[in-house]
Amino acid sequence: MPRPGVPDSYRTKARAEGYVARAIYKLKAIDEKYRLLHRGQRVLDLGCAPGSWLQYLASRVGPTGVVVGVDLTPLAILVAPPIHFVLGDLAALELETVTAISADFDAVVSDMAPKTTGIREVDQQRSLDLVLLAWKWARKLLRPGGHFLVKVFEGPEVEDLFRELEAAFRVCRRVKPPGSRAASKEIYLLAMNMKFKE
Repeated sequence: MPRPGVPDSYRTKARAEGYVARAIYKLKAIDEKYRLLHRGQRVLDLGCAPGSWLQYLASRVGPTGVVVGVDLTPLAILVAPPIHFVLGDLAALELETVTAISADFDAVVSDMAPKTTGIREVDQQRSLDLVLLAWKWARKLLRPGGHFLVKVFEGPEVEDLFRELEAAFRVCRRVKPPGSRAASKEIYLLAMNMKFKE
């Protein structure tokens, strides 16, 4: 976290550029480096509130693309095509609620994070639980050749998941974009070009 009284340059920039959260710059940096997003794509954003990733995704896929966001919390942005929003709990949501909008996706992204307790092991496990939930959805909805990007708190269990992703995708990376605070334990797992679909 920034020191009290010290401005957060990413938050200031987000406000100036019309984004609802600083998290947009993490996604933007990853996209610019790895070229994940293109016009006309279908992208699923899990845990999308308040909506800065949706804003960026919509700008990248354009009017011929589809962006579907899912979250328990209502958005802080207006929803209009190409953005579609599903209000609900990913752990209980019916798959058909999303497939009614798009049968499959070119990318599944997730910036979900748990409410932290300050107890490292507890926070790591809660984060991993959310990642595994996102991966469950991605396995069902990603098309072959699709990409998966997910935030996780670093911990011993992450290595097992990373090996699982390596088996399912042609390229896997651990990424810490510039927008992530240096003191944060968060990293992103980036898995590109899925080999198969369940």
